[in-house]
Amino acid sequence: MNKRIHYSQHRPSDHENMRIIYNTSFIIDEEIEEEWIAFIRRHYMQPLQENKLCEDIIFTKVSIDQAEGKTYSLQVVFSSEERQNYFLQTWLPTIEEQISKQFSNRYLYFSSVLTEL
Repeated sequence: MNKRIHYSQHRPSDHENMRIIYNTSFIIDEEIEEEWIAFIRRHYMQPLQENKLCEDIIFTKVSIDQAEGKTYSLQVVFSSEERQNYFLQTWLPTIEEQISKQFSNRYLYFSSVLTEL
């Protein structure tokens, strides 16, 4: 069930002040909801904040639940493509591995890159 689909929209180079948002939507097994939320806060969000890797993090629960489980969105906001690429190459693989080890086959997710207009 641990599947990742990544969509990317490249930022126009003539808009230097736009923020880049790395959005990940998760659908998790309802039985792991509380443990999963605590894990994401501690092992995903906290290291990003402590290491000042991003401008902002927006963690939300999607109001409409899916039959497959509870749905959450995690948006990590970057000021540049360079900062986002550093995160994607240096931090994200380790974070994804930790989530997979902890919650194997109990969630699915997909990611997309958004550009604030």
